[in-house]
Amino acid sequence: MTNDVSDRAENAGRGWLKGAVRALALMACAGLAGCQASSLGDGLQASKSNVPALSSSTYGNGQVLVTMLLPTDAALRKKAADIADGAKLALDDLGAGQLRIDFQAGSSTSGQAVSKVKAAAAAGAKLIIGPATNKEVTQIISGTSLPRPPILALVPNNSAGGTHIWPLYGDAIDSALEGVGVAVAAKQKNIVVVHEAGFPAENLLRLREGIKLKGGNTVGFVPYPASGINLRAAFAKGQVVFSKANTIVLLGGGRAIGEVIDILAAGEFGQSIATAIATSLIPEDIYKRPSAQGLMVAIPSTSDVDVIAERFKAKYGRSPSYDAAIGYDSIAIAAGLVRSGGPDAITVENLTSSQGFRAATGLFRFRPDGRIERRMIVHRIENGSLKVIQEEGEGF
Repeated sequence: MTNDVSDRAENAGRGWLKGAVRALALMACAGLAGCQASSLGDGLQASKSNVPALSSSTYGNGQVLVTMLLPTDAALRKKAADIADGAKLALDDLGAGQLRIDFQAGSSTSGQAVSKVKAAAAAGAKLIIGPATNKEVTQIISGTSLPRPPILALVPNNSAGGTHIWPLYGDAIDSALEGVGVAVAAKQKNIVVVHEAGFPAENLLRLREGIKLKGGNTVGFVPYPASGINLRAAFAKGQVVFSKANTIVLLGGGRAIGEVIDILAAGEFGQSIATAIATSLIPEDIYKRPSAQGLMVAIPSTSDVDVIAERFKAKYGRSPSYDAAIGYDSIAIAAGLVRSGGPDAITVENLTSSQGFRAATGLFRFRPDGRIERRMIVHRIENGSLKVIQEEGEGF
């Protein structure tokens, strides 16, 4: 990055912040305390740890069986262990005497996901949690048929969901749409989407549909090379689209995203843009860039994880991760339904209640179309950290 670009980005960063403050003044609630929220991944990410692989086992002695399909892959072992420990804590807290968990451990490349789902159904499982990869979910979709237990997969929101299969993690599109909702409410409705070339078309379609549902208008899409080469040329091709927009959504979290933000914040492209929305994909070190000041970023709530933190740490000797909270919530859902409706209450109808669920990972609901809808906390980047401008709310 040249000094010239750096200087212009610094000035543009202040401009974006000014625009964001003006556009969002009506949405910011007086008295909300600013906070630095941790960056959360979009689900299971590679982990360089020496955690041993899980073994298949059973936990609890209740009559309602829940099967969990967890990976033994070296890169996913810590995440799998956190999910399993969170699930055990939830059973102790909420499902003791009513639930039992059958942990089925195996490599995500073993090709056994279909046979394990069929075995769980034959054993009388009321709910299946897992698997951890989209490839396995796709295998289950093509290799099984109804009736079978509902499945809460340990994957991000995407198009891989099938009938009676829902992801448990939100993704960058969910994050972007939370920011879009705030922008639209502030009359910044004309939206241009800037994304890495090759970004899945089905996710771009989901974003366009979501923008429409929020009351916004997608004026166009501007792709850029993920390598970061010839970014200015890519943006120049989108000049007409930029000129129609007052809000920009920036998709991507790879090595080029910092320079993308620098160039667009400098104001050469999209002088009419007052509101800029990044997503949960951007690394935390981006928050420190002068050009990033004023960007909106929506991420899942971590405050509710504190509800389980003390008990989790007492039981396992470490603080719970977001993955541990996902494991906790997956069993808390089952336990809550069984406690309120009996052993046969884990049904598609109850899982897709429009009221949704509030648990350790915040507020969410499972949609009939096979996706999860997660409310997130919307922040604005100021002085290198995240400041809350809209909480996740009390309901849908």
